[in-house]
Formats: sequence, structure tokens, C-alpha cells
Amino acid sequence: MGSWAGAGEFLDLCEVPLTDRGSRLLVFRNDGGPGTEGAAAGGLRVAGAIYERSPQKSTHLRRIAVFDGAGRPLDVTVVEPEGITFGTSEASLVLVGADALSIGALGQPVSVVLEPFGIGAEGQPVSEVEGTGIHWSATAGSVPSAGDDGVVRLWLEPGASVLVRIGQPVDEAPEPDSHAEVAASASARWSEWFARLPAVRATNLELVRYAWWILASNIVQLDTHPGIDAVVPSKQGYVAAWQWDSYFISIGLRHGDAELAGDQLRLFFAEQAPDGGLPDVVHDHGTLACVGDMPPGDLATLARIHGADSPMVTQGDMPITKPPLAAWAARAVDAVAGTQLQSELRDGLDRLHAWWFARPTPDGLPGYEHVYSSGLDDSPLFDDGGPVFAPDLPSYLVVALDAMADLAEESGDPETAARHRALAESTAAALVERRFDSEVGRFVALTPAGRRGTVTPFGLMPLLTGRLPAPVKAALTAQLADPTLLGAPYGLPTVGLSEPEFNQDRMWRGPVWLNVNWLIVQGLLRSGLEADAAALAEQTVAMVVASGGLHEYWNPLTGTRAVGATTGFGWSAALFLDLAVWLAASDAGR
Repeated sequence: MGSWAGAGEFLDLCEVPLTDRGSRLLVFRNDGGPGTEGAAAGGLRVAGAIYERSPQKSTHLRRIAVFDGAGRPLDVTVVEPEGITFGTSEASLVLVGADALSIGALGQPVSVVLEPFGIGAEGQPVSEVEGTGIHWSATAGSVPSAGDDGVVRLWLEPGASVLVRIGQPVDEAPEPDSHAEVAASASARWSEWFARLPAVRATNLELVRYAWWILASNIVQLDTHPGIDAVVPSKQGYVAAWQWDSYFISIGLRHGDAELAGDQLRLFFAEQAPDGGLPDVVHDHGTLACVGDMPPGDLATLARIHGADSPMVTQGDMPITKPPLAAWAARAVDAVAGTQLQSELRDGLDRLHAWWFARPTPDGLPGYEHVYSSGLDDSPLFDDGGPVFAPDLPSYLVVALDAMADLAEESGDPETAARHRALAESTAAALVERRFDSEVGRFVALTPAGRRGTVTPFGLMPLLTGRLPAPVKAALTAQLADPTLLGAPYGLPTVGLSEPEFNQDRMWRGPVWLNVNWLIVQGLLRSGLEADAAALAEQTVAMVVASGGLHEYWNPLTGTRAVGATTGFGWSAALFLDLAVWLAASDAGR
């Protein structure tokens, strides 16, 4: 196994399965729970990473079990990024490519049991995923047998192995390397990846290693873009590229793989519409760019929350996208890696920003027509329906315009730079004038029901403009420390603690999201509040380390993983890593 101490400790094969760069397979412990009764109890289960399908409903192999020469079961003893070791190194399992795994006998003979999900019409092993067969091939030194129940039993002499391929028959696939070769290749691949790990404090190193593993292990190649490595948010339920997830993920990747970071943006600009809009999601079957593209499950959820007659459910041509963070992300990648990503995407970025400013608006400031375009699926900001004109969107556009102005200045184009800067200035000024309520000291949103003043950290996003008057800045930062507002024991809650909508475990109605904290840290920095930024970054990193994982979101009262949150989440890994790198660099600069 490799030398990256600690990275494998988080791979418990229960909450966090083994997977690998480019693999569509997930290896879990088989705990004998629902769907694993009888002979399947124990050993390992192999599931698929499939768009719009949970790994609980995509089982390929119900059981893999390994036994020693005397027939005694061998437990999993070591899990590391490159594979699984059984017993005292009698056997190992390594993932191969996108759709295969190899099990090899090492120093002693072993027996292996492979139990597929079921048997097809022709008596062949099949997966729970329709139309997917299970194919296996054993090397010399093996004695295979298969019963009528489809269970494969093999005796492997030392050095022998079995290759199991999901979907594509082995005899139609490229000839595989030996088990020793694929194991060595996996070890070399992960060694190279961890050699890119950026410098962080020793106290954060263990979790940063895990974050770095997440970013590589979540790589897939989407069927629609086979030449691009897409880093998905999670192979457990989020097997696609979401626009703002990809931007946040690029922020972490820039510290060790600038090309991979850039590809997360290129993926979306390859799908840019003629009018300049970008899709919300790029997946194996196409894109999600409007209501008509939405999966039935999402439509049902929105109908339950907003009503079956809501335009967000019925208006098929309503665009669905995500906040415009692309220019900022591209510039951030270039700043660290010395690349030219922003220049490469310049035309597409200009068209994207023009698209946002051309959307319908009551007073010149753009808004979100669909809740999914905000990224805030169940936020109380949308309890009145849509469209919603919240203070975060204009703030993101100001940052984007500043980034484009900086690029134009660097390119020797002062006229374009002045145009971008002027629009940024007028947008920031209008944001204060039209959205800041001086009586309550906060930014408000416009909804179909009028002005909504629910306290959320999205009301702090105008800090990103770097142009707020001192009294406005003071009013916003006061919310960070107020225990009735955003001053939770573990901040920042996504709804103020005293608000009636607050729920400590419900997605965007209370839990802490790392991207929100990261954005506010950047806003504090852009507003010249370095000490406040450092304090929030320290608090955020400490919460994540104490929680022991990189979850989708956290409970703001306990600092632990919130109920319903997945773990091993892409942007949490990327932004935790980015904050850890920034704090370490700040230490070095003192």
C-alpha cells in the first residue's frame, strides 16, 4: 500500500466506499441490511455510480467474499486509495478502469465467491441496473465453478486472479493487465496524485489528504464528454457536473492540477447556448438547462413545495442555470497556476454576463427565475415562489465584472476595462440603494409577495462587491456575532437562528454549507476586513476537522454532520482545502 498516511482511514466502506479515478464502481461493506439477506450477508457489495440513481438501487454484485485455503473468511484489514487488502495480505482487490475490478491471491491460495444481483433470462449473471451483465475471467492457476444460482466460486493459487467487468463482456474488452500490474499502476497513480498535495498546517494535513483523495476519486468521464475528466460532487447520488459545484471544485483543484481545474469550466462553456446562458447540469444523457429537462423526481419535489401549478414546474422553457461564478473561478485558477484560462474563456464569459443582465427585472438588478438557478433548493427566500431578486446574484456579477476588467487591463484594453468597471460600480451602488433596508440594517430580497427580510448569509454577499459604505459593512458584520442571527456555535447557519424558518438539519434552512462560509470569507477580504475573514476561516476549518469528515452540510448547533447530508462531498473537499492552504500561507507570511 501507499505512503499517504491517513488518507485511507476515512474509507470505511459504509458511508465512504472505495472508488477510484474514472471508475463507475463503488465498493461497500455488506452489512446484511435490506437487499443483502441470506447468502449475501457479509463480505463486500459493489454498486454503480449512475446519474439520478442511488447506490442503494444500483447493486452490481450483492457479495464478494474471500476465504483462506482452509475455508475461513478473510476480513478486510486495510483500505487505501489503491485498493483493499484481505487478511494478512492473502488477497487484494483493485479497481480497473471505469467498469472492472480485479481480485488476486497474493502469498497463499484463496477462494473467492462472487454473487451477482440476479440471473437474467439466458441464465447469465446480471446487475440491478437494467441491461447490465456481469462478466468474469480468471487467469491460469484458478479453478472456477458456477452454480445454477449464478454464484461464482473460484479457487485461486498464489499469483492467480479474477477480473470482473460490469456491462462489457471480458472477451470484447481490451486484454487486461495482470493483477500485479493493475495494483502497481493504481499505487503509482495515487502516489503521483498525492505528490501534488499543497502545503497546509500539520493539524489539517490528515483531512486535507482525504479532501485531495475525494477530488480525484470523484472523477468520471461523462458519456456526453468522453474526453474530459469531470469531478462530480459525489458518486453517491450526484453523478453529473453541476455548474457552481464545478466552479467551487476548480478552486481546490487549482492548488495541484490546473488543467483538471480548468476542465471543470471548459465542460460548461462547451455547452453554452447561443444566447449566452449556461446549463445547470451536464450529465451522461445531455444537459439540464430548462424546466423541460428536469427529472420527474425533481419536478415532483418542486410541485410538493411550490404547488403543481408553479411556473417552476409547468413552464418548460424557463431556464435553469447557476450563479455566475465562472470568471472569478477562472481568474482564481490563473492566479495560482499561472495559466490563461480566463483569456481562453473570455468571449463566453462576456456572453454569460450579458445574458444575466438581459433577464427580466423590476428595477435593473437581475434575479433568479427558478429556485434551482440560485442553488438554494429549499431556502425560505423562495417560500413565496419565484422569481426572487436576492442580494447575492448582483454581488456575484460585480465580482465577475471586476475580474473581466482586470483581464482587460492586463491585455492592454483600457476601454473594455472601463466599461466592465462602470457596470460593476453602478450595480454595486444600485444594490445598496434598492436592496438595503436601513431600518433593519440588512439586505432584503424581492419576491412575488413583496420584500422578504429573512436573515440568511446571502444577505451578506454584498460584501463581495468591496464597495459598501462603512455603516452598511458594520451592519452586516454585526450579524456574524449576533447569537440570535448568524452567530451560531458553529457558523454560518443558512437561516438566522431566531427566524421561524430555521431548521438545524434541513439543507438551506439552517445547516452550515462550506461554500457559503468560503464566499463570506472572500467577501470580508474584498471589503478589507482581513481579521474577520481569518476568524471565520479558522472557525470553519476547526469545525470540519472536529466533525471528522467532509460532509455536504453541518448542523450549526453541534458542528456535526447534519441529518440527511451526504459525505465525501466535492465542493466541501475543495473549499476546505482552499481555506487550509490560505491559512497556512497566512502563517508563513506573518
